[in-house]
Amino acid sequence: MKKISAVIIILSLMLLLNPCFFAFADSVRISQIDPSLLLLNQEIKLYVSVTDDGGGPVKGLSVDQFDIFESSDKNEFRKIPEIKSFESNANYEKGINFLLMIDNSGSMYRTMKGEKTGDTGRMRITLAIKAVKSFLAGVTNPMDRVGLVSYNSYYSSFSKPVRDKVEIERLLSGISRPKGDEAYTEIYSSLQMAVDEFRSVKGRKAIIILSDGENSPYYYNTKKPHRDFGEKIFKYSEPIDYCQKEGISVFAVNFGPKGQWGDRNLKRIATETGGALFNAHDREELSNVYGKILNQVLNEYLIVYNATLEPADKKYVKLKYSRDGKSGEATRFYFSSTIFGKPLDSFSPWLLLPLLLALLLMWLLSRIKFEKKKTVPSLEVLSTRIGNVSTKMLPLGAGKTVIGGSANANMTIAGAPDVKAQHATIVFDEKKHAYTIEGDGDITVNNRAAKARPLESGDVIKIGGTVIVFDEGDMEKE
Repeated sequence: MKKISAVIIILSLMLLLNPCFFAFADSVRISQIDPSLLLLNQEIKLYVSVTDDGGGPVKGLSVDQFDIFESSDKNEFRKIPEIKSFESNANYEKGINFLLMIDNSGSMYRTMKGEKTGDTGRMRITLAIKAVKSFLAGVTNPMDRVGLVSYNSYYSSFSKPVRDKVEIERLLSGISRPKGDEAYTEIYSSLQMAVDEFRSVKGRKAIIILSDGENSPYYYNTKKPHRDFGEKIFKYSEPIDYCQKEGISVFAVNFGPKGQWGDRNLKRIATETGGALFNAHDREELSNVYGKILNQVLNEYLIVYNATLEPADKKYVKLKYSRDGKSGEATRFYFSSTIFGKPLDSFSPWLLLPLLLALLLMWLLSRIKFEKKKTVPSLEVLSTRIGNVSTKMLPLGAGKTVIGGSANANMTIAGAPDVKAQHATIVFDEKKHAYTIEGDGDITVNNRAAKARPLESGDVIKIGGTVIVFDEGDMEKE
């Protein structure tokens, strides 16, 4: 009894003398590395998230609480002598690009306990859509953009990241129940396709993927070739590599009953791409998770520094952080672009010559004034699953533009049995200065069936396995 009392006294004294003795450590991670300015001015941008033990963002930090180190071999790190800039509200000012990925597999139409039900209000997909709507309501910064995709056996893109959150909420109603072999769960391949669609976007990029189960590939289950990948089955490491290369972080959400932890590789995908894994067991928890992710990304710090000049394919960045006796560190890598090429045994000043020539050329070009050419409205073919298309890019005039299987069509889709001779017609309205797509064949615009619909820039049109994007160019609307 005396020994127990002595232990209690010692612990009490330690707590009084050091209030941080029992404090939880903050969590720090490098959410995204942007090397896009490396060639131009040697700059690297780090998006850094610091959260407390409850997952809330730690605000009000200053530049002197961070140290940055860089290495070309992950062993010997050199301290960066100076941080060029430090911002605590960069994501507010420049905006964030979110891509929401919704699991639309067969199990999402069961209850949270996994039971079959005809009550749509009890289905997981209904609860997920309600949580996404609450997320959209929380995205109040007009600079933020949100895109939407769903996935099951196949990947369906509803919208690229746009500022119109009302439109994204409307598109949620287009998510429909999968039929037959559509009901499997292609997590890894869908992430791969999402990155491919998302990589051309500039600035802060975050994918939020919701899943209620494990990766369950179509070909593995059916032994039939997948319509997009054939017999290929994706590994979880492939989207990790792709996200790291393109600088995209993944936030993964396991949505299911307690005791069910979802796909075992989602945590690794999230953490290795600068994101985090969350678990939610009902609609309220799911809404809270979406809100927590939004809050974390909104309150990231943007740190800019000059990279070292050591030649390497990869550069490793170590970030050290301290606050009130708490400390943490995070390490990530980026692909250093490579006028320098592969790592060399020794560095020669001659390696700087291509960089100097490039900078000189850019300076000369900056002295020349170019007249900006206006772009005209056009259709661009992104992919063709069946058949061949006569042109990849088709400028639109003031008359009618016919898309179909006929050789006389303006855009001919040959060898596709489901494409009619004059499948769709795009008509220009001179009064409204706008284009409308019409047709009797099967046409979808942004994954919604359409017979006649006005087109907006960025709309995705699908005709008989061919994916086409409409671009209104510099056309002025009345």
